[in-house]
Amino acid sequence: MEILALLSRESLTAQHIKSALKGYTIYTLKTLEEFEDLSINIPINLLIVDTLSHPLSELGNLLHRLEHDMVILIADENPDKFSLSSRPQSVYGCVNAESIQRGLQAMVEHAFEKQRLRRMTEVLKRSRDDAYISAGGHTITDRAEETASLDLGTYPSERFQQKKVLVNFTKMLTFGFDMRKLFSNFMDSVSDIAHVNRMSIMLRDKEGFQVRECYGIDPYIVNNIKLGKESALVTWLAKNGRIRHKPLHPTDALGMDIKSEMELLQCTFSFPIIYKGKLIGIFNIDNKITGEHFHKDDLEIIFVLCNYLAAAVKDIDLYNQVLFQKEFTRNILGSMTSGVIAIGQDGKITVFNQQASEILNLKPQEVIGQGIKSLPPSLGEILYETMEKGLLYKRHEVEIGEDKLPVGVNSYRLLDENQLPAGAGIVFNDLTESRKLDAEKRKSEELASINELMAKVAHEIRNPMTSIYTYTQLISEKFKDDSLSDFYTTAVLHSIQKLDSLIDKLLIFSSEHIYSFNEESLEPLLNESADYIKKNLPPTHKFLKQGLSNPVFIKADKRLLSKALSYLVLSIIDRTPLGAFITLETDTLKEDAAFMEIAIKYNGDDFAGNSGGSVYRSVLNIDNLGAALNIPISNKIIEAHGGSITIKSENGNNTFMVKLPLSVEKGELDSERQRESSRY
Repeated sequence: MEILALLSRESLTAQHIKSALKGYTIYTLKTLEEFEDLSINIPINLLIVDTLSHPLSELGNLLHRLEHDMVILIADENPDKFSLSSRPQSVYGCVNAESIQRGLQAMVEHAFEKQRLRRMTEVLKRSRDDAYISAGGHTITDRAEETASLDLGTYPSERFQQKKVLVNFTKMLTFGFDMRKLFSNFMDSVSDIAHVNRMSIMLRDKEGFQVRECYGIDPYIVNNIKLGKESALVTWLAKNGRIRHKPLHPTDALGMDIKSEMELLQCTFSFPIIYKGKLIGIFNIDNKITGEHFHKDDLEIIFVLCNYLAAAVKDIDLYNQVLFQKEFTRNILGSMTSGVIAIGQDGKITVFNQQASEILNLKPQEVIGQGIKSLPPSLGEILYETMEKGLLYKRHEVEIGEDKLPVGVNSYRLLDENQLPAGAGIVFNDLTESRKLDAEKRKSEELASINELMAKVAHEIRNPMTSIYTYTQLISEKFKDDSLSDFYTTAVLHSIQKLDSLIDKLLIFSSEHIYSFNEESLEPLLNESADYIKKNLPPTHKFLKQGLSNPVFIKADKRLLSKALSYLVLSIIDRTPLGAFITLETDTLKEDAAFMEIAIKYNGDDFAGNSGGSVYRSVLNIDNLGAALNIPISNKIIEAHGGSITIKSENGNNTFMVKLPLSVEKGELDSERQRESSRY
């Protein structure tokens, strides 16, 4: 059973390491002295050092005293940033602190594999030395090879031991992603077995097979030789999948072509490197440096090694492809003008691009690998609901932080190959500039509306003025006719009143009015509006005002606010049928309420609009300017009082909902109510 020691002062790091290595016995130590005491009594197979709490400068003597490949470092940098040449021989490898869960267990297993290999190699060497001494200076293998040919067998026990060592060694080749180091280790292992004078490894590319690594071959030949996909040697190896010996006396064209190509490659044997049934490379070797024959088991072992090499090559290709995709994705995310955040199935943040960092003012290293609680609550909730409930947000707006930063969010659910939830992602943008542009656009539209309005004002004023001028002339000519004089006088007065009302509305609409705010009881104000409405209400309509159950006080300019409410009621008359019923109601005041709501209800055509800037659009398509100005003027006055108008329309049931802020807090309001009640 392998025993591990962990040297770390950080309890959180220690928990992560133990979680990644659940199948091992681990002793957690905080000081070097504790490790020294433990190693005296218990044989430690592997030491894991957290360099974040124990810098390498403190461990120099210890690392140089320990055996080979006995230490794994946990660092805050990528492993490839540590120079292999600068590491003590006791250090097997290094794992990024952020990759403990993904990479630590694999590295520990490979470190133990390498330790077992070294022990077996030492045993094998000692057994060979003993055999050499017992044979009087000649090993059993040496004497056997003097008479052995290619097809003769060998001594099973020694070959089995050698094969086992090499198989264990090839497992190590699958770890690490440096192709040149892989080829170098591979040829070293072959050289230890066969001691050949020339070797070359060829890999397939788009054009054919080229030499990627070699030993003992002229570099000029290496740089200029290439086997096409249809070459004789490639075709034979791809078809048969077996070791090819160079033909000595070929009798057919194929054999002669194979011999020519193998002589060009300076090899005697060619081994196929096959992955999933496809030839991806060729390994070539020449004769042994001693001129001896190859044993059958030697070739079989090399053939097995080539199979491991094929898997390792594909792993490295896949790793490089993933790295390329990762870098490509990182560049895309880095150049995006939108923030991007993604979480995995465990709820940990896996993607947090630069734009997200700038919008949220968070550093990626502080967020990646953490839970969604490290994000603003509104974004964390969206990610959670998207992953767990499948709820997708499209063009959703939220406000973030104390500054109420406006953000537009789109969310996406991430699925695995089985279409099961594997995470979630959001793409979001800062809407601050967008809202500024929208506000400027609305102002521009309002100015355009007002300019168009002014042209209509001139036309509307000209009509009553023409009537006044004409009728005045006729009065002077027909003043003796009393009945005609009364008719003209009435018409003139009506036109003057219409003109006066229009001018009054235009002044309120187009100018900045100085309001005279006072503490006002809402009930008398509503009564004043109701009186004005009833005075101007045509006989074809009915109006009802409901009284307040309790006194309510607001800060208001009584004259203008009563006009605003009456204008809203009068604006309804033009869009309701004969006999329409209009009501003015007030909702019951709730506890801790900050606003009072006044509802003006009627049945008639739907009014497609709402409060704010959109009420100005109704001015552009009107025939009666005096009536159409009622809603914009009411909106302007109510907004000046800190209130708002909401227009709701559904199936002919329409409501103007007016919200006005109360002038006192709840405690003061209760006392005001009591004083007001005592007056009645």
